[in-house]
Amino acid sequence: MDSPTVSSETLNLFDNSCWDISQSTTNKILTGNNALDSFFGGGISLGQVIELIGNSGSGKTQMCLQLCLNVQIPKHAGGLEGSALFIDSRQDFHPDRLLGLAQELEKQYKHKEPEFKALEMLKKIHYVRCPNVVQLMATVLSCHRHLVDHPDIKLIVIDSLAFSLRMLEDGARRYELLLELHESMRRLQRQHELAWVVTNVLTHRCIKERFHVEPALGDQHSHLINERIWFSGTSERYLGKSWRTSRLIKEAD
Repeated sequence: MDSPTVSSETLNLFDNSCWDISQSTTNKILTGNNALDSFFGGGISLGQVIELIGNSGSGKTQMCLQLCLNVQIPKHAGGLEGSALFIDSRQDFHPDRLLGLAQELEKQYKHKEPEFKALEMLKKIHYVRCPNVVQLMATVLSCHRHLVDHPDIKLIVIDSLAFSLRMLEDGARRYELLLELHESMRRLQRQHELAWVVTNVLTHRCIKERFHVEPALGDQHSHLINERIWFSGTSERYLGKSWRTSRLIKEAD
Protein backbone atom coordinates (compact mmCIF):
# COMPACT_ATOMS: atom_id res chain seq x y z
CA MET A 1 0.00 0.00 0.00
CA ASP A 2 1.34 3.43 -0.91
CA SER A 3 2.15 5.68 2.02
CA PRO A 4 -0.03 8.80 2.30
CA THR A 5 1.53 11.95 0.91
CA VAL A 6 1.96 15.00 3.11
CA SER A 7 1.38 18.37 1.48
CA SER A 8 3.11 21.59 2.48
CA GLU A 9 -0.28 22.79 3.72
CA THR A 10 -0.43 19.83 6.14
CA LEU A 11 3.11 20.48 7.38
CA ASN A 12 2.10 24.07 8.21
CA LEU A 13 -1.01 22.94 10.06
CA PHE A 14 0.03 24.43 13.41
CA ASP A 15 1.70 27.60 12.17
CA ASN A 16 -1.24 29.89 13.00
CA SER A 17 -2.42 30.60 16.52
CA CYS A 18 -5.62 32.33 17.65
CA TRP A 19 -3.44 35.37 18.39
CA ASP A 20 -2.20 35.43 14.78
CA ILE A 21 -5.77 35.34 13.52
CA SER A 22 -6.86 38.12 15.88
CA GLN A 23 -3.98 40.31 14.69
CA SER A 24 -4.53 39.69 10.97
CA THR A 25 -5.80 42.42 8.69
CA THR A 26 -9.54 42.84 8.27
CA ASN A 27 -11.34 40.10 6.37
CA LYS A 28 -14.87 41.50 6.58
CA ILE A 29 -17.17 42.97 3.96
CA LEU A 30 -19.57 45.62 5.25
CA THR A 31 -23.20 44.95 4.34
CA GLY A 32 -24.30 48.56 4.62
CA ASN A 33 -26.76 47.57 7.36
CA ASN A 34 -25.41 48.60 10.77
CA ALA A 35 -27.39 45.97 12.65
CA LEU A 36 -26.18 43.14 10.41
CA ASP A 37 -22.58 44.37 10.49
CA SER A 38 -22.72 44.48 14.29
CA PHE A 39 -24.11 40.92 14.44
CA PHE A 40 -21.40 39.65 12.06
CA GLY A 41 -18.68 41.40 14.06
CA GLY A 42 -17.89 43.97 11.39
CA GLY A 43 -19.40 42.47 8.25
CA ILE A 44 -19.50 39.23 6.24
CA SER A 45 -16.34 37.17 6.75
CA LEU A 46 -14.29 35.76 3.91
CA GLY A 47 -14.68 31.99 3.75
CA GLN A 48 -18.45 32.14 4.29
CA VAL A 49 -21.43 31.23 2.10
CA ILE A 50 -24.23 33.67 2.88
CA GLU A 51 -27.71 33.33 1.45
CA LEU A 52 -30.15 36.22 1.00
CA ILE A 53 -33.73 35.01 0.88
CA GLY A 54 -37.01 36.76 0.27
CA ASN A 55 -39.69 37.55 -2.27
CA SER A 56 -39.05 39.58 -5.40
CA GLY A 57 -38.52 43.27 -4.65
CA SER A 58 -37.53 42.74 -1.01
CA GLY A 59 -33.99 44.12 -1.42
CA LYS A 60 -31.80 41.05 -2.05
CA THR A 61 -30.24 42.28 -5.29
CA GLN A 62 -29.76 45.74 -3.78
CA MET A 63 -27.63 44.25 -1.01
CA CYS A 64 -25.69 42.14 -3.54
CA LEU A 65 -24.80 45.28 -5.49
CA GLN A 66 -23.87 47.11 -2.31
CA LEU A 67 -21.57 44.27 -1.24
CA CYS A 68 -19.85 44.37 -4.65
CA LEU A 69 -19.02 48.01 -3.91
CA ASN A 70 -18.23 47.65 -0.21
CA VAL A 71 -15.63 44.93 -0.87
CA GLN A 72 -13.65 47.67 -2.67
CA ILE A 73 -13.42 50.05 0.32
CA PRO A 74 -9.70 50.99 0.63
CA LYS A 75 -7.58 49.36 3.30
CA HIS A 76 -6.74 52.74 4.84
CA ALA A 77 -10.47 53.13 5.51
CA GLY A 78 -10.75 49.66 7.06
CA GLY A 79 -11.83 47.78 3.93
CA LEU A 80 -10.46 44.93 1.83
CA GLU A 81 -9.66 46.97 -1.29
CA GLY A 82 -10.76 43.99 -3.36
CA SER A 83 -13.01 43.41 -6.34
CA ALA A 84 -16.11 41.32 -7.04
CA LEU A 85 -17.59 38.88 -9.55
CA PHE A 86 -21.33 39.17 -10.19
CA ILE A 87 -22.97 36.09 -11.75
CA ASP A 88 -26.40 37.04 -13.09
CA SER A 89 -28.80 34.16 -13.74
CA ARG A 90 -31.99 36.25 -13.63
CA GLN A 91 -30.84 38.70 -16.35
CA ASP A 92 -32.05 41.55 -14.17
CA PHE A 93 -28.80 43.49 -13.78
CA HIS A 94 -29.06 47.29 -14.11
CA PRO A 95 -25.76 49.23 -14.36
CA ASP A 96 -27.51 52.53 -13.64
CA ARG A 97 -28.73 51.16 -10.33
CA LEU A 98 -25.19 50.10 -9.45
CA LEU A 99 -23.79 53.49 -10.50
CA GLY A 100 -26.23 55.26 -8.16
CA LEU A 101 -25.05 53.16 -5.22
CA ALA A 102 -21.41 53.74 -6.18
CA GLN A 103 -21.94 57.50 -6.25
CA GLU A 104 -23.44 57.37 -2.76
CA LEU A 105 -20.45 55.38 -1.49
CA GLU A 106 -18.07 57.86 -3.13
CA LYS A 107 -19.76 60.71 -1.24
CA GLN A 108 -19.49 58.76 2.01
CA TYR A 109 -15.72 58.35 1.67
CA LYS A 110 -14.80 61.54 -0.20
CA HIS A 111 -12.98 63.05 2.80
CA LYS A 112 -11.21 59.86 3.91
CA GLU A 113 -10.42 58.51 0.43
CA PRO A 114 -10.74 61.23 -2.26
CA GLU A 115 -9.45 58.83 -4.97
CA PHE A 116 -12.26 56.34 -4.28
CA LYS A 117 -14.40 57.16 -7.33
CA ALA A 118 -17.71 55.67 -8.49
CA LEU A 119 -16.66 54.96 -12.08
CA GLU A 120 -13.51 53.18 -10.89
CA MET A 121 -15.65 51.02 -8.60
CA LEU A 122 -17.73 49.82 -11.55
CA LYS A 123 -14.54 48.76 -13.36
CA LYS A 124 -13.71 46.41 -10.47
CA ILE A 125 -16.97 44.46 -10.67
CA HIS A 126 -16.69 41.60 -13.16
CA TYR A 127 -20.00 40.56 -14.69
CA VAL A 128 -21.08 37.20 -16.16
CA ARG A 129 -24.53 36.50 -17.58
CA CYS A 130 -25.77 32.92 -17.11
CA PRO A 131 -29.26 32.45 -18.59
CA ASN A 132 -29.35 28.69 -17.93
CA VAL A 133 -27.98 26.10 -15.54
CA VAL A 134 -25.38 24.83 -18.02
CA GLN A 135 -23.74 28.24 -18.23
CA LEU A 136 -24.04 28.70 -14.46
CA MET A 137 -22.20 25.41 -13.86
CA ALA A 138 -19.56 26.25 -16.48
CA THR A 139 -18.96 29.67 -14.92
CA VAL A 140 -18.55 28.36 -11.38
CA LEU A 141 -16.31 25.49 -12.52
CA SER A 142 -14.08 27.90 -14.46
CA CYS A 143 -13.82 30.44 -11.62
CA HIS A 144 -10.45 29.09 -10.47
CA ARG A 145 -8.76 30.22 -13.67
CA HIS A 146 -10.42 33.63 -13.42
CA LEU A 147 -9.36 34.01 -9.78
CA VAL A 148 -5.75 33.18 -10.62
CA ASP A 149 -5.79 36.04 -13.13
CA HIS A 150 -7.63 38.34 -10.70
CA PRO A 151 -6.46 37.47 -7.15
CA ASP A 152 -8.03 40.63 -5.71
CA ILE A 153 -11.54 39.16 -6.14
CA LYS A 154 -12.83 38.68 -2.59
CA LEU A 155 -16.55 38.32 -3.28
CA ILE A 156 -18.56 36.22 -5.73
CA VAL A 157 -22.30 36.83 -6.01
CA ILE A 158 -24.81 34.48 -7.65
CA ASP A 159 -28.15 36.22 -8.22
CA SER A 160 -29.99 33.89 -8.17
CA LEU A 161 -28.80 30.39 -7.28
CA ALA A 162 -32.32 28.98 -7.36
CA PHE A 163 -33.49 30.57 -10.61
CA SER A 164 -31.70 28.30 -13.09
CA LEU A 165 -31.82 25.15 -10.98
CA ARG A 166 -35.58 25.31 -10.55
CA MET A 167 -36.03 25.20 -14.32
CA LEU A 168 -34.89 21.56 -14.25
CA GLU A 169 -37.83 19.16 -14.07
CA ASP A 170 -35.65 16.22 -13.01
CA GLY A 171 -35.43 16.56 -9.22
CA ALA A 172 -32.56 14.07 -8.89
CA ARG A 173 -30.51 15.92 -11.52
CA ARG A 174 -31.28 19.26 -9.84
CA TYR A 175 -30.07 17.90 -6.50
CA GLU A 176 -26.91 16.47 -8.09
CA LEU A 177 -26.02 19.79 -9.72
CA LEU A 178 -26.72 21.70 -6.50
CA LEU A 179 -24.27 19.53 -4.57
CA GLU A 180 -21.70 19.92 -7.34
CA LEU A 181 -22.07 23.69 -7.16
CA HIS A 182 -21.57 23.69 -3.40
CA GLU A 183 -18.52 21.45 -3.69
CA SER A 184 -16.99 23.79 -6.28
CA MET A 185 -17.77 26.85 -4.16
CA ARG A 186 -16.10 25.32 -1.10
CA ARG A 187 -13.08 24.24 -3.12
CA LEU A 188 -12.62 27.79 -4.37
CA GLN A 189 -12.87 29.10 -0.81
CA ARG A 190 -10.07 26.78 0.27
CA GLN A 191 -7.87 27.86 -2.62
CA HIS A 192 -8.72 31.58 -2.60
CA GLU A 193 -9.73 33.71 0.36
CA LEU A 194 -13.18 34.95 -0.62
CA ALA A 195 -16.87 35.03 0.33
CA TRP A 196 -19.89 33.76 -1.59
CA VAL A 197 -23.26 35.51 -1.46
CA VAL A 198 -26.20 33.80 -3.19
CA THR A 199 -29.85 34.74 -3.43
CA ASN A 200 -32.81 32.41 -3.09
CA VAL A 201 -36.60 32.62 -3.19
CA LEU A 202 -39.48 31.36 -1.09
CA THR A 203 -41.69 28.54 -2.31
CA HIS A 204 -44.61 26.45 -1.07
CA ARG A 205 -43.93 22.98 0.28
CA CYS A 206 -46.56 20.40 1.24
CA ILE A 207 -45.86 18.87 4.66
CA LYS A 208 -48.45 16.53 6.19
CA GLU A 209 -51.13 17.71 3.75
CA ARG A 210 -50.53 21.36 4.61
CA PHE A 211 -48.67 23.94 2.56
CA HIS A 212 -45.82 25.82 4.22
CA VAL A 213 -43.68 28.66 2.89
CA GLU A 214 -40.10 27.41 2.72
CA PRO A 215 -36.84 28.41 1.03
CA ALA A 216 -36.32 26.82 -2.38
CA LEU A 217 -33.58 24.21 -2.96
CA GLY A 218 -34.41 22.04 0.05
CA ASP A 219 -33.06 21.13 3.47
CA GLN A 220 -29.67 19.82 2.32
CA HIS A 221 -28.88 23.19 0.79
CA SER A 222 -29.72 24.87 4.11
CA HIS A 223 -27.07 22.77 5.84
CA LEU A 224 -24.40 23.74 3.30
CA ILE A 225 -24.65 27.52 3.75
CA ASN A 226 -23.17 29.34 6.74
CA GLU A 227 -25.88 31.91 7.37
CA ARG A 228 -29.21 32.98 5.92
CA ILE A 229 -30.48 36.57 5.89
CA TRP A 230 -34.26 36.82 5.54
CA PHE A 231 -35.73 39.86 3.76
CA SER A 232 -39.26 40.79 4.76
CA GLY A 233 -41.69 43.07 2.96
CA THR A 234 -40.53 45.90 5.22
CA SER A 235 -36.94 46.95 5.83
CA GLU A 236 -36.59 44.38 8.62
CA ARG A 237 -33.91 41.70 8.37
CA TYR A 238 -33.86 38.33 10.13
CA LEU A 239 -31.07 35.81 10.63
CA GLY A 240 -31.42 32.04 10.92
CA LYS A 241 -31.32 28.83 8.91
CA SER A 242 -35.12 28.49 9.17
CA TRP A 243 -37.87 31.06 9.58
CA ARG A 244 -39.03 29.37 12.80
CA THR A 245 -35.62 29.80 14.44
CA SER A 246 -34.72 33.18 12.89
CA ARG A 247 -34.27 36.32 14.95
CA LEU A 248 -35.03 39.92 14.07
CA ILE A 249 -31.85 41.98 13.73
CA LYS A 250 -32.51 45.46 15.12
CA GLU A 251 -30.25 48.50 15.18
CA ALA A 252 -30.05 48.12 18.95
CA ASP A 253 -28.57 44.58 18.71
